[in-house]
Amino acid sequence: MCCPAKKAEMLELLSVLDKNNDKKVSVDELKEFLEQGRGTTLDKSIVQKFIDKHDKDKDGKLDLEELAECLACA
Repeated sequence: MCCPAKKAEMLELLSVLDKNNDKKVSVDELKEFLEQGRGTTLDKSIVQKFIDKHDKDKDGKLDLEELAECLACA
C-alpha cells in the first residue's frame, strides 16, 4: 500500500468511481468514469483488459489496494 496521504486520495477516488458502494470499481464503473465529459465511448473490452491486468484477487473488480497499486501511488 502507499503512504497515508496517498491512501486518503485513493479512498476519495474510490468513492467517486464506486457507484454502488461495494468498495470496489467494476468495469462498468470505470468505463463510465473515463467516458464522462469526453463525448466518446470506450470499448468495454479495453477497460476489461485494464482491470484484468491489475485485479490481483481475480474478482473482476479493483479494490482500494489494487487501485492504489495500479496507479503506482504517484
